[in-house]
Amino acid sequence: MIVKDKKQKAATGLRQQAGDRQEQDVAFYLRRAFKDDDRIRVFHDLQLCYDGEYAQIDHLIVYTFGFIVIESKSIKGEVRVNAQAEWSRSYRQQWQGMPSPIKQAQLQLRVLQEVLTNNDKKILGRILGIQQGLGGRCYHVLCAISSNAIIDRSKAPKDVATKLVKTEFIADALKDLMRLPKLLPTALRVFDTRPAFNSEELDSICSFLLTEHLKLRPEEQELVRTVQPQPKSATKEVDVQTVDLWQVKDKTKSNPAEPIKTAASHTEPLVNGLCKHCQSWDQLSVHAGRYGYYLKCHICSKNTALKQPCTQCHSQFTKVHKDADKYLVGCESCGYSWRVL
Repeated sequence: MIVKDKKQKAATGLRQQAGDRQEQDVAFYLRRAFKDDDRIRVFHDLQLCYDGEYAQIDHLIVYTFGFIVIESKSIKGEVRVNAQAEWSRSYRQQWQGMPSPIKQAQLQLRVLQEVLTNNDKKILGRILGIQQGLGGRCYHVLCAISSNAIIDRSKAPKDVATKLVKTEFIADALKDLMRLPKLLPTALRVFDTRPAFNSEELDSICSFLLTEHLKLRPEEQELVRTVQPQPKSATKEVDVQTVDLWQVKDKTKSNPAEPIKTAASHTEPLVNGLCKHCQSWDQLSVHAGRYGYYLKCHICSKNTALKQPCTQCHSQFTKVHKDADKYLVGCESCGYSWRVL
């Protein structure tokens, strides 16, 4: 499941353009492999902070048994790693040193661990009165290198060499690391002693990480594409394969003692979506305006466009149209169409 997409940025230089293209390539393979797997949650371009230390994570995998940080690296030509795990790269037939992407990923993973372990009571609940923790979970890093690069890992330490993966093999490397059971449910695993997160705990972890990210980048609210756990009596079931405007739970707004502000009259039936301004999800209605279909929030009175970039080719040239009671986005660049409401 894709929890957070990567924001489209206007790259200003050739190196930045190459780096952005590499991250998009990795995102493509991750989406192809894991977009329909509820046991795997994928974040792109996640920013976290703990005790003044910032981590800019290119790609994060949250899965049943733990966490995997992926550092994307755009490299043209050849890259070498020596026996001391030092990196160098060729550029116009000249060799020069470069920072280790593995070390970068490990530093990011450390911040992630600090953020999680110091907030475990907020994230995980209790079983039989015992507070659940994050001990014994799996933590890994990988480096996804451009597919057209030449990697010389013949002298690299084994624990470094195994972390270097060309982009087109990133999904295979992740599956080897995660070792998710194919047939038996978690309760029937005999030889696998890894502690496992259940679905509710995965939802809670992802909700917490999204909240931490949005504290630093509130403008990226529209990139959130996950359903957060809601009380069954308070919301209808949501089809996670067809809905692309996702609910973000804001605990500060759920005060039953305060009456809900609504518009004087609702000209359209209320729907479940997401207001990008106040994060309300249960006081919205669909309207058509000069610039297309949008959601009107009856709490903050602001609008949220249904139009969004293509989830396949990331093109901005998309258009929203209505088909009976469904709202679909069609990409004019690649022809792909998907339901948003």
